[in-house]
Amino acid sequence: MKRLPVLIFALVAVVQLSVPALIAWGRIQTLTHGRVWKFKTAPIDPEDVVRGRYIQLRLMAEEFTQSEKFTSPDSVYAILKETADGFAEIDHTSTTPVTGDNVIKVEPGGNWDDRQHIIIPFNRLWVSEKSAPEAEKAYRENSRRDKANAYVTARVRNGDAALEQLYIDNQPLPDYLRAQAAKK
Repeated sequence: MKRLPVLIFALVAVVQLSVPALIAWGRIQTLTHGRVWKFKTAPIDPEDVVRGRYIQLRLMAEEFTQSEKFTSPDSVYAILKETADGFAEIDHTSTTPVTGDNVIKVEPGGNWDDRQHIIIPFNRLWVSEKSAPEAEKAYRENSRRDKANAYVTARVRNGDAALEQLYIDNQPLPDYLRAQAAKK
């Protein structure tokens, strides 16, 4: 009889530990096996007091034209296509579940005239406190309308998407920051 509470405790502990492990495993699988997509960015940059410094990414693909408008569905799936210059854009959306290496589960953001807005789940790039000021400045300077030199890569697999890297002037952010520091 004394073994039953211990057995129940062990079972509950295993279940509680398996949920975060499964979430992490899914993200690792996406980063390992997902298709790489490049997204053009636009500038924004805040700070989170609790979690630290990050670069708020605004992706140009979040706004697109589509004749069918969605009205607050629970789930929206964005189907991606690659442009001639190699960047991702939204081909169309679906409110029914779709899977593939070109599908991202997104949140509806609203409709304006003939434009639709969605919220792509990877919109923050966390950076260290030490490199944050330089990273913010580099991102801001290279994502202006007159100098659109910044983009991100993300891996997409079966509706899941994971941010991989921020590129500035076709260099990964850490390499770009090192090169800029060496010039000074």
